[in-house]
Amino acid sequence: SLSTALCRSGERNMQRTWLGLLLACLAGSANAFMSPAALSARSACVQGVGAVTMTAATKPQRTNERRRAYNKMYKSKMKTLIKRVEVAVESGDYAVASPFLSDAFSAIDKNVKRNLVHKNTAARKKSQLALKVKALEPAPAPAPAPAL
Repeated sequence: SLSTALCRSGERNMQRTWLGLLLACLAGSANAFMSPAALSARSACVQGVGAVTMTAATKPQRTNERRRAYNKMYKSKMKTLIKRVEVAVESGDYAVASPFLSDAFSAIDKNVKRNLVHKNTAARKKSQLALKVKALEPAPAPAPAPAL
């Protein structure tokens, strides 16, 4: 009984081998009737040219993601500092708005250096903020009249 089972499993393996050989021969003979252009397209599909798996090929994508995260962080920080200045201007306190203004100017200038903001856009933002803060500046005390 065991020997017949082994014999049958051997027959099945042999049948699978023959079937595999037969399919390989059929596939090889089918290539003889295909045009060279179709063969090259077929081999490209089989090799998976469309899928990028090499690390060198995906490096630009990785660096772009990393740079995008940094750029987003710097722009967000700049916008936050600009909003702080605007909130201080709305409160009407020059003493609070003035230090925030210098921080915002610093962030804007650094983002121009990083090419995140165009220099003209940065100049316009700085000018608008400076005008708002300048309007809050207290008037200078009048000079005492000279005594005669």
